[in-house]
Amino acid sequence: MMRFRIVVAAMACALVAACAFGSYEALIPADAVVLPLGTASVAETYNQSADDPARWDRVTENDVPEAYAIRQEGYGYWLDEELWLVFARLDGSTDEYLMQVALPDEAIEGGYVYSYGVGKLAGDKLFVKFPDCDDLSIDSMNELGLDAECAITAYADLKQVIAETKDAVGYSTYYQLR
Repeated sequence: MMRFRIVVAAMACALVAACAFGSYEALIPADAVVLPLGTASVAETYNQSADDPARWDRVTENDVPEAYAIRQEGYGYWLDEELWLVFARLDGSTDEYLMQVALPDEAIEGGYVYSYGVGKLAGDKLFVKFPDCDDLSIDSMNELGLDAECAITAYADLKQVIAETKDAVGYSTYYQLR
Protein backbone atom coordinates (compact mmCIF):
# COMPACT_ATOMS: atom_id res chain seq x y z
CA MET A 1 0.00 0.00 0.00
CA MET A 2 2.80 2.39 0.87
CA ARG A 3 4.50 2.00 -2.51
CA PHE A 4 1.29 2.83 -4.36
CA ARG A 5 0.79 5.89 -2.19
CA ILE A 6 4.35 6.90 -3.01
CA VAL A 7 3.63 6.41 -6.72
CA VAL A 8 0.46 8.47 -6.38
CA ALA A 9 2.33 11.19 -4.51
CA ALA A 10 5.01 11.14 -7.20
CA MET A 11 2.35 11.50 -9.92
CA ALA A 12 0.76 14.42 -8.09
CA CYS A 13 4.18 15.97 -7.52
CA ALA A 14 5.08 15.42 -11.16
CA LEU A 15 1.91 17.22 -12.21
CA VAL A 16 2.83 20.18 -10.04
CA ALA A 17 6.44 20.02 -11.24
CA ALA A 18 5.26 20.15 -14.86
CA CYS A 19 6.20 16.66 -16.00
CA ALA A 20 3.13 14.43 -15.97
CA PHE A 21 0.15 14.92 -18.21
CA GLY A 22 -2.57 16.07 -15.90
CA SER A 23 -5.53 18.34 -15.47
CA TYR A 24 -7.58 20.00 -12.80
CA GLU A 25 -10.82 18.56 -14.16
CA ALA A 26 -11.78 15.15 -15.56
CA LEU A 27 -11.23 15.10 -19.33
CA ILE A 28 -12.49 11.67 -20.43
CA PRO A 29 -16.15 12.16 -21.39
CA ALA A 30 -18.77 9.64 -20.26
CA ASP A 31 -19.48 8.53 -23.84
CA ALA A 32 -15.81 7.51 -24.32
CA VAL A 33 -15.57 5.40 -21.15
CA VAL A 34 -14.96 1.65 -21.28
CA LEU A 35 -14.75 -0.84 -18.40
CA PRO A 36 -11.83 -3.13 -19.31
CA LEU A 37 -11.23 -4.59 -15.84
CA GLY A 38 -14.43 -6.60 -15.86
CA THR A 39 -15.22 -8.14 -12.49
CA ALA A 40 -11.70 -7.94 -11.05
CA SER A 41 -11.80 -7.21 -7.33
CA VAL A 42 -8.10 -7.33 -6.42
CA ALA A 43 -4.95 -5.98 -8.11
CA GLU A 44 -1.54 -7.30 -7.03
CA THR A 45 1.49 -5.20 -8.01
CA TYR A 46 4.56 -6.40 -9.91
CA ASN A 47 7.55 -4.33 -11.05
CA GLN A 48 10.03 -5.11 -13.77
CA SER A 49 13.43 -6.05 -12.39
CA ALA A 50 16.16 -3.48 -13.01
CA ASP A 51 18.69 -6.32 -13.20
CA ASP A 52 16.73 -8.57 -15.56
CA PRO A 53 14.03 -6.91 -17.70
CA ALA A 54 12.51 -10.34 -18.40
CA ARG A 55 11.78 -10.82 -14.68
CA TRP A 56 8.84 -9.26 -12.84
CA ASP A 57 8.99 -9.11 -9.04
CA ARG A 58 6.03 -9.01 -6.68
CA VAL A 59 5.98 -5.74 -4.76
CA THR A 60 5.92 -6.19 -1.00
CA GLU A 61 6.02 -3.96 2.04
CA ASN A 62 7.50 -5.57 5.14
CA ASP A 63 7.20 -8.94 3.34
CA VAL A 64 3.46 -8.40 2.84
CA PRO A 65 2.44 -8.54 -0.86
CA GLU A 66 1.00 -5.28 -2.14
CA ALA A 67 -2.63 -5.72 -3.20
CA TYR A 68 -5.47 -3.27 -3.75
CA ALA A 69 -9.21 -3.69 -3.62
CA ILE A 70 -10.96 -2.77 -6.89
CA ARG A 71 -14.62 -1.89 -6.99
CA GLN A 72 -16.51 -0.89 -10.11
CA GLU A 73 -19.01 1.88 -9.63
CA GLY A 74 -20.82 3.50 -12.52
CA TYR A 75 -18.34 4.36 -15.26
CA GLY A 76 -15.11 3.72 -13.35
CA TYR A 77 -13.30 1.86 -10.61
CA TRP A 78 -12.39 2.71 -7.03
CA LEU A 79 -8.95 1.54 -5.98
CA ASP A 80 -8.86 1.02 -2.22
CA GLU A 81 -11.78 3.47 -2.03
CA GLU A 82 -9.29 6.34 -2.47
CA LEU A 83 -8.43 6.66 -6.14
CA TRP A 84 -10.90 6.80 -9.00
CA LEU A 85 -9.82 5.15 -12.29
CA VAL A 86 -11.54 5.76 -15.61
CA PHE A 87 -10.55 4.22 -18.95
CA ALA A 88 -11.11 5.14 -22.60
CA ARG A 89 -9.89 3.30 -25.69
CA LEU A 90 -6.82 4.68 -27.38
CA ASP A 91 -7.56 5.43 -31.01
CA GLY A 92 -6.62 2.49 -33.21
CA SER A 93 -5.92 0.08 -30.34
CA THR A 94 -7.82 -2.95 -29.12
CA ASP A 95 -5.78 -3.64 -25.97
CA GLU A 96 -4.38 -0.26 -24.88
CA TYR A 97 -6.37 2.29 -22.93
CA LEU A 98 -6.07 5.88 -21.87
CA MET A 99 -6.21 5.92 -18.06
CA GLN A 100 -7.45 8.80 -15.94
CA VAL A 101 -6.47 8.62 -12.27
CA ALA A 102 -8.28 10.99 -9.91
CA LEU A 103 -6.02 11.82 -6.98
CA PRO A 104 -7.55 13.44 -3.90
CA ASP A 105 -6.19 16.94 -3.27
CA GLU A 106 -7.99 19.20 -0.82
CA ALA A 107 -6.06 22.22 -2.08
CA ILE A 108 -7.70 21.95 -5.51
CA GLU A 109 -11.21 23.24 -6.22
CA GLY A 110 -13.29 20.12 -6.77
CA GLY A 111 -11.03 18.07 -4.49
CA TYR A 112 -9.15 16.10 -7.18
CA VAL A 113 -6.24 16.45 -9.54
CA TYR A 114 -6.14 14.12 -12.55
CA SER A 115 -3.16 12.26 -13.95
CA TYR A 116 -3.11 10.41 -17.27
CA GLY A 117 -1.35 7.27 -18.41
CA VAL A 118 -1.66 4.26 -20.65
CA GLY A 119 -2.87 0.83 -19.61
CA LYS A 120 -2.50 -2.35 -21.63
CA LEU A 121 -4.46 -5.49 -20.90
CA ALA A 122 -2.72 -8.81 -21.51
CA GLY A 123 -5.04 -11.51 -20.22
CA ASP A 124 -5.52 -10.82 -16.52
CA LYS A 125 -2.61 -8.36 -16.29
CA LEU A 126 -2.93 -4.59 -16.56
CA PHE A 127 0.40 -3.04 -17.54
CA VAL A 128 0.68 0.70 -16.86
CA LYS A 129 2.97 3.55 -17.89
CA PHE A 130 2.90 7.31 -17.58
CA PRO A 131 4.43 9.23 -20.50
CA ASP A 132 5.10 12.83 -19.61
CA CYS A 133 5.57 16.32 -20.93
CA ASP A 134 9.32 15.82 -21.37
CA ASP A 135 8.47 13.38 -24.19
CA LEU A 136 6.31 15.89 -26.07
CA SER A 137 7.77 17.84 -28.97
CA ILE A 138 8.15 21.58 -28.55
CA ASP A 139 6.06 22.03 -31.72
CA SER A 140 3.17 20.14 -30.13
CA MET A 141 3.51 22.11 -26.91
CA ASN A 142 3.33 25.36 -28.89
CA GLU A 143 0.45 24.12 -31.06
CA LEU A 144 -1.58 23.21 -27.96
CA GLY A 145 -0.58 26.34 -26.07
CA LEU A 146 0.88 24.35 -23.19
CA ASP A 147 2.97 26.23 -20.67
CA ALA A 148 5.59 24.85 -18.29
CA GLU A 149 2.84 23.31 -16.12
CA CYS A 150 1.74 21.17 -19.10
CA ALA A 151 -1.84 20.93 -17.80
CA ILE A 152 -4.20 19.65 -20.48
CA THR A 153 -7.64 21.25 -20.76
CA ALA A 154 -9.41 19.30 -23.54
CA TYR A 155 -9.97 15.61 -24.27
CA ALA A 156 -8.86 15.97 -27.92
CA ASP A 157 -5.58 17.54 -26.75
CA LEU A 158 -5.09 14.75 -24.22
CA LYS A 159 -5.55 12.10 -26.91
CA GLN A 160 -3.06 13.94 -29.13
CA VAL A 161 -0.31 14.17 -26.49
CA ILE A 162 -0.76 10.55 -25.39
CA ALA A 163 -0.64 9.35 -29.02
CA GLU A 164 2.59 11.30 -29.54
CA THR A 165 4.32 10.17 -26.34
CA LYS A 166 3.00 6.72 -25.41
CA ASP A 167 5.87 4.88 -27.08
CA ALA A 168 8.53 7.04 -25.37
CA VAL A 169 8.34 4.98 -22.16
CA GLY A 170 8.00 1.27 -21.56
CA TYR A 171 5.76 -0.67 -19.26
CA SER A 172 7.57 -1.29 -15.97
CA THR A 173 4.65 -2.10 -13.64
CA TYR A 174 1.71 -4.42 -13.96
CA TYR A 175 -1.27 -5.31 -11.83
CA GLN A 176 -2.33 -8.94 -11.64
CA LEU A 177 -6.12 -8.81 -11.69
CA ARG A 178 -8.16 -11.34 -9.74
